[in-house]
Amino acid sequence: MTYRVGHHSTSDDSFAYRPKKEVSDWTTHDNPINRFRKYLESLNLWSEHQEVAFKKQCRADILDALNAAEKVKKPAVSNMFTDVYDEMPWNLVEQKEKLDLLMRRHPDHFGLEVYTKDDE
Repeated sequence: MTYRVGHHSTSDDSFAYRPKKEVSDWTTHDNPINRFRKYLESLNLWSEHQEVAFKKQCRADILDALNAAEKVKKPAVSNMFTDVYDEMPWNLVEQKEKLDLLMRRHPDHFGLEVYTKDDE
């Protein structure tokens, strides 16, 4: 069985319909990751030293991936208008035209250097 420890979303306060103790009990006593780690430790297949090293390596890998991802340009701004409708509705056509005009008039305001261009 699984248990959702977190809220459904940032607007959900699950403590309105379940006690905080229920969540804290689950995270400290019934957490499947903790139970599995203890099981592996009982078989001498895992140790606290391995746990610390593994978490350190995971953190380094994640930070490396984040740093690499931050260097990649974001998709073209126009992408927010594409791939949604087969034929773009008139109101989105109008919004896109207005945005294009604003970006041409005030390019410094939009920080466009971090986005790919439509032709890239």
